[in-house]
Amino acid sequence: GKEFSQMTRNDCHMGWDWDGRLVVTSPEVNGSSPIVNVRLVLSRLANDSALEGKLWLTMGKQARKAGLRHIAETSLKHAEAVIANAASSLSFHGDHHDDNGHNTTTNNAATSTTTTLDHLSDDIQMQLAKLKHAWGNPSDALHALHMDGLPTKKLLDMESETLKKTVVGMAMQDPFSTNNSNNKSAEHIMKWFGLRLFQATNWMVEGGLKSGMEVMDNYRLIKKVSPDFERGHFYFARYIDSLFEARVTAFIQHSNFAEADADHARAHIIKTDCSSQNYIISAMYEYGTALQLGDKHLYQALPRLLSIWFDFMSIKGNGSSSSNGKGSDSEGITDELGAKQEKANTIMARLYRQISPLLFYTAMPQLISRVTHSNPDTVKIVQGILSRVLSKYPCQAMWSLAWLRHSADGERTDVGEWIFQKARNTLEKGRNDKMRDLLIASKSLFKFIIDLARYVPKGSQHRSFFKVNPWKGEVPLSEFVPPVQAALTLSGSATNQDSTQEAFPSFVPRLRAFCNTVQVMASKAKPKKLTAFAIPYGQTLHRQAASTAYNTRDADNKLKPDDAGEMHFLVKREDKGDLRKDARVQDFNNVVNRLLASSTGGLKQSNGLKAQRRRMQLRTFSVVCLSEECGILEWVPNTDSFRNLISKAYNPQAHPHSARRRGKRATNFGDIALRNAFTKSQDMYIKQGLLNRASVMFEELLLKEYPPVFYWWFIQTFLDPHSWFEARTMFALSAAVWSAVGHVIGLGDRHSENILVDTTCGECVHVDFDCIFDKGLNLPRPEVVPFRLTHNMIDAFGPTGYEGTFRGGMTSTISILRENRDTLLSVLEPFLKDPVIDWKKQRSQQKQGRSRAANGEAKRSIKVIDGRLKGVYNLMNPNFKKIPRKDGYSIDKEDDMSHILPLSVEGQVHRMIKEATSHENL
Repeated sequence: GKEFSQMTRNDCHMGWDWDGRLVVTSPEVNGSSPIVNVRLVLSRLANDSALEGKLWLTMGKQARKAGLRHIAETSLKHAEAVIANAASSLSFHGDHHDDNGHNTTTNNAATSTTTTLDHLSDDIQMQLAKLKHAWGNPSDALHALHMDGLPTKKLLDMESETLKKTVVGMAMQDPFSTNNSNNKSAEHIMKWFGLRLFQATNWMVEGGLKSGMEVMDNYRLIKKVSPDFERGHFYFARYIDSLFEARVTAFIQHSNFAEADADHARAHIIKTDCSSQNYIISAMYEYGTALQLGDKHLYQALPRLLSIWFDFMSIKGNGSSSSNGKGSDSEGITDELGAKQEKANTIMARLYRQISPLLFYTAMPQLISRVTHSNPDTVKIVQGILSRVLSKYPCQAMWSLAWLRHSADGERTDVGEWIFQKARNTLEKGRNDKMRDLLIASKSLFKFIIDLARYVPKGSQHRSFFKVNPWKGEVPLSEFVPPVQAALTLSGSATNQDSTQEAFPSFVPRLRAFCNTVQVMASKAKPKKLTAFAIPYGQTLHRQAASTAYNTRDADNKLKPDDAGEMHFLVKREDKGDLRKDARVQDFNNVVNRLLASSTGGLKQSNGLKAQRRRMQLRTFSVVCLSEECGILEWVPNTDSFRNLISKAYNPQAHPHSARRRGKRATNFGDIALRNAFTKSQDMYIKQGLLNRASVMFEELLLKEYPPVFYWWFIQTFLDPHSWFEARTMFALSAAVWSAVGHVIGLGDRHSENILVDTTCGECVHVDFDCIFDKGLNLPRPEVVPFRLTHNMIDAFGPTGYEGTFRGGMTSTISILRENRDTLLSVLEPFLKDPVIDWKKQRSQQKQGRSRAANGEAKRSIKVIDGRLKGVYNLMNPNFKKIPRKDGYSIDKEDDMSHILPLSVEGQVHRMIKEATSHENL
């Protein structure tokens, strides 16, 4: 039979093998410790010291990450003792020799065991060093890594072989692990030397112990020792990036440029400063190398790589003169800048062939926004990247590129046609006629949807349904991937795969045909609800059969026995808004969901508020833009607006004839008494400046006269206690996540029609993201609350109100967002700098390109969001300065400081809830 240690090693998928079982359990120590305890007993019974040590190490790692430092220290000390005893025992038995002096126990098994113990010993020492750093002892942590007095410059000057021998010799003299380094391979020693140096360098940067060239030399040495170490390249790139930003900021502060000309000053400095240009080139190279080696930092590295590339290539070197007015100096500056820009384009031209197109798929909105870049060489590279992605993943990428082909701008339309033509040529050369024909047919499908969005039904304005002619294309509709998020989103860890079958989910049904009856929705924009009949994936239609079906009257208006069901879409035309904003916000929300799913819920929290256990997420949906004004949105099933649900709710304990029994009184916008009461409360402040009196009137005339009833909707909808409790908890958690994220990105226009609730589980869903980045502050009646938290919502949270699940969920979410500040800013910055979209204006007000004022607004928005991710409550009520108060209250300097100083996570959450529930703000 097999040994016990061999039984724990297999090639099963994650979740079913020995290690995978711990991965799928709770990330907290309390969740997996029963499993680990049983395994510890089994390992001792099997006398497997290596396995026992690994289990103690696993428990120590989990405890350290959860903030349980005492448990972590105890577990790691146990692991250290077990490994040390096992190594001593192995060394003792290895000292017995036969008559010829040969070692009688030297065999493959012993060598394998020794190697395993060495690896575990190194990992234990690394965890102990990290634990010391977590205790707040960075000097002790660095000393534990044995990186003191490292001759970095001397090592950098060595050849590869000499460097390897030197590092191995250093390990012999001062071994990092408790085991004898003579047993370790040179490759293992080099690997762990690189890891130790990497960890030590990051701590030096974090603690400000070293800076400048000392840190740069350390990262260069890490590259030399471990050239394939992805994290080493990424953190090196990020450090170079920080040096670049610090240098530019310092120059701007010491320059004579006005604050309003900060962007012009930045461009001038980059154009004239060779060091800044070198930083940009180096950062691009390191970001690109990291992306070639892996995808761990994909959502930080790729957006930043593209952002600094686009910004650098936007700087024009001609037509400017130097500060001393000498033409020769100006020409020299221009030549130097041109050479560096050419080098940057060369780097990107190489990277776009070496980086997987699947990685570029995640950044398609950012790439599409720069297809008309001012630099022609940059445009060629961008177009090449997009055509490569489209030819590799045509079924998914065609939806992202659709709006280019139907853009109102002729230049973008030409670029879109070129990209599709290039992809078709590539597919034809590869003899993939099926996908080539799909791209050809996509144009008529997109036009069909756009025409439907623009169509205005004849006859009565109140007409709810109308008939449309079925779509007829070169290929069956079933060949297209439906524009739903499940089909267009990458699989969990698919970014390192090259197969489309593995990269995207294959379980999503396909569309057989569109229903020829279209419903017109009742909202102001009159969007259309388009129904499609779905078939299981893999079930295709013969083209001739599909053509026959098109000609059969009402054939597409009924479900067939083989259909999997119906899929619904919202086809919409925006006259004033811009669906591209909605699409970009959904991309950001998807990044937030990945962070929520992978995070442990806060470095300083060990109270069980973990995102995975709390099922915290943002319900997102697909938004596909087919032109600047038209698009198709994935229908969110089983949802109803917050307003409608309040209208349906009623309080059975109130008197049957009481006006307070039903919630529809509070949602009747035509009720003159309701409108007059609200107007009267507002006018008390706006016209008379008496805010305290206005808040009292708001409570007396509105809150008391229209009591909350949403609590009863949950009781009346979810009849058994378990489903009722689960739905109420889901509502509180989802509302908490949306509130936290919405405040960070300045999401406004959160009226009762833009907040939906899933009637099957209570989950909160937000729609319509045109009013974002604090745009609500510029409305005639500014929105001054950080998020929507009405008395009906608080009523639905239960007896504890916002003090229970809501506050806990919001604390966890804010903690995760603040921990991942760099990631979120790297994703948001390209959105805000998108030259196609002006976030502060409606689409009808946007012009070609972006003005300097728009760029300045983007920088201010980034600064505001950065402040919120640091704990600053910087949502200022513009009415406080416009409308003087006459009730004895004045804004002094101390009040202003509250919008500058950062708060703790708990303090920030408390302030946000306080502002959201303030009667003065409401």
